[in-house]
Amino acid sequence: MGTVVVSALLLAFIVYVTVGLWLGSRTKGIADLLPVQLSRQARVDSASEFSSSTVATTISLATVVMAFFELAGRFGVWLFWTVVTTSAGLLVVRFFAKRIWQRMSVYDHRPTLHEFLGTEFNSELLSYVGAVCASLGFLFAFAVELTVGSKFFAALVPGVPTWLVVVVLSVVAFVYTALGGFRAVIVTDKIQMISIWLLLLALPVFYLYYVLAHGGWAENLAKIPLQILDFSYRDGLWAFLLGIFVINVPAFISDMSIWQRIAAAQKNQTVTGGLLRSVLSSAATWGLFALLACFAFMIVTPTGGVNPLISVVKVIGGTKGVLAGFVLFFTALGLYGAMLSTASTQLIAVSHTLYEDVFSRIRKQALKERLASRKELRISRSILIAAAIISTVLVQLLSGAGFSIADLVFAIYGAQLGLCPLVISCLLLDRQRLMRVSNWAALAVGAGFVTGWGTAIYGRFTGNTSLVFLAPVCSLIISAAILCTGFVAGKTTNSQVRT
Repeated sequence: MGTVVVSALLLAFIVYVTVGLWLGSRTKGIADLLPVQLSRQARVDSASEFSSSTVATTISLATVVMAFFELAGRFGVWLFWTVVTTSAGLLVVRFFAKRIWQRMSVYDHRPTLHEFLGTEFNSELLSYVGAVCASLGFLFAFAVELTVGSKFFAALVPGVPTWLVVVVLSVVAFVYTALGGFRAVIVTDKIQMISIWLLLLALPVFYLYYVLAHGGWAENLAKIPLQILDFSYRDGLWAFLLGIFVINVPAFISDMSIWQRIAAAQKNQTVTGGLLRSVLSSAATWGLFALLACFAFMIVTPTGGVNPLISVVKVIGGTKGVLAGFVLFFTALGLYGAMLSTASTQLIAVSHTLYEDVFSRIRKQALKERLASRKELRISRSILIAAAIISTVLVQLLSGAGFSIADLVFAIYGAQLGLCPLVISCLLLDRQRLMRVSNWAALAVGAGFVTGWGTAIYGRFTGNTSLVFLAPVCSLIISAAILCTGFVAGKTTNSQVRT
């Protein structure tokens, strides 16, 4: 089993680094590395490319695949709520896509999400606060991918030090991303979706083989606990459903990685057509993962502290025959492809955010002065590498704190929801109204971030899982409440001035 898993991982390394080297040789300036200008290398070329890349951003080893298998024993078919809400979240972005494109077209370059918010609200503070909070979220998300990827490898290939796996995974991710930039992320997202579909074909084949070789359907279906296959109530269900709804439906509209892809598209039709395909593709992939997680209990028995996916892969590895070998290879390839592609998405998002919204603003250099500079290219790559190193350190902190995958999903993606009310306001209101609440907007983002993480951490250390699930809800409510207070206060002040 170890040989097959290592072979799959090495193949992923070779393919991804090759992509990075190929694109890196054609990278001449910052616009080739980051999507800051149209008609440069950092772009999305077609609706199908936009779709595959967008769906790839929604699928990660940690926050989707492993999380599904971890939660299946508790929530069973209720996992399909994540499928519905993910598709709904992408539909929300599709609904606003033309408006986002129109607002971006006013700029003489392609702005980041946080620059867009700062400009529309006329608040440099908001741009800084939003960028820092979002960057912290992406750093933690990258750390989670490394943590889960290293633990998964250690479980399948015993004897390899976890720290070494973390270092190798981190180095590969930042090497090909730093070399090829945003375009490398898009290309590897396309490769990831191929490996994901190979995984989603291979695992059901093994499930079928296992069932037929071990007594048939009736005997194996009887092994699955009844609550997994019905929609009965269980403790924490409403908190879970509400938390998932708030994470998935409003989150994509305020996700920097989605905005990067919109900024990198060359035509409006690329975005609108790509998002429609994304809705269908995400429903198919997420739905299949939910099914595989629920039916995994035909093959394995739940064991405390062990993710069922690891147990399933071990069963595959322990099964003799060529079929099992191929299934194991494609499973490992798909899982690590998802991890590396997601990691690069997070790295390019955080490096783009920090470079454009923090460091370049502090240095007060206009974009047109930086476009052809090799020095700026080195600075941007240095920021990306520093982000990867910081995330590697965070891996150890997260592991020591005892956070589960589910805890981290709700904490990380819940905290970023503080941006959502601001994004919606920017797309629906004019700048004059937004400028009146600029300070309130900055406060809303910061308070939403702190509330989301604070709720999740408090819930984790008090053993209150419902509080962890509700972290996104708390973040969104606090942010929206503060922003609404600003609008009400501004309206009241204007009325008094007229009087």
